[in-house]
Amino acid sequence: IGSGPAGLTAAYYLALEGFGVTIFEALPMAGGMLRVGIPDYRLPPAVLEKEIAHILRHGIEARTGQRLGTDFTLEDLRKEGFGAIFVGIGAHRGLKLNISGEEEYEGVLDAVQFLRDVNLGQGSQPGHRVVIVGGGNVAIDAARTALRLGCEEVSIVYRRSREEMPAYPEEIEEALAEGVRIHYLTAPAGVSGENGKVSGFECIKTELGPADESGRRRPVPVAWSEFAIPCDAVISAIGQ
Repeated sequence: IGSGPAGLTAAYYLALEGFGVTIFEALPMAGGMLRVGIPDYRLPPAVLEKEIAHILRHGIEARTGQRLGTDFTLEDLRKEGFGAIFVGIGAHRGLKLNISGEEEYEGVLDAVQFLRDVNLGQGSQPGHRVVIVGGGNVAIDAARTALRLGCEEVSIVYRRSREEMPAYPEEIEEALAEGVRIHYLTAPAGVSGENGKVSGFECIKTELGPADESGRRRPVPVAWSEFAIPCDAVISAIGQ
């Protein structure tokens, strides 16, 4: 169940061992996060198609548009005669920022859903001035994708320094070269709005304190350092 990296890998090696394998995928095509979580400029669809075709060529059946709990249950699979079930449904739900105004104004998005919509051809320009919150590859992907959709200003807010950013260094460099602005040592504080829509992103500067459980230095808010970034869309890309 699931045709992302885990499901495809399990199916491939089981097929090599001689097992009959069927993949169930909720999306209309196989690939999971490879398909809907990584922008085309990083993982060209033609390359992905070739890889998936190579795997399925080993006698694997793929049933797309089939969602666990909606279109079938585990009991249904057992009744159909499947002797073992591997569940690799991925992590397609984003995390909330848990800041004021997040649920109040139109224009606050989730990076995972944003990238999925774009990759499925359903995405649109989120706004003219966009703020992305996070420091990983998903944040960089969202920022560079927003530029490609025609956004005029794209800023990333990250609460630690550049040295602590988990995104690949080459991705950071390319984002900066394309015009993405990165606010380092900056933490989210709230979303402001007008007439029900996002109009700004409230931040506070941070400084690095002792290391936390991740081994990275913990960001500590700096008193009286609040400032706002004018924007009409906010994309959360934390903890992906």
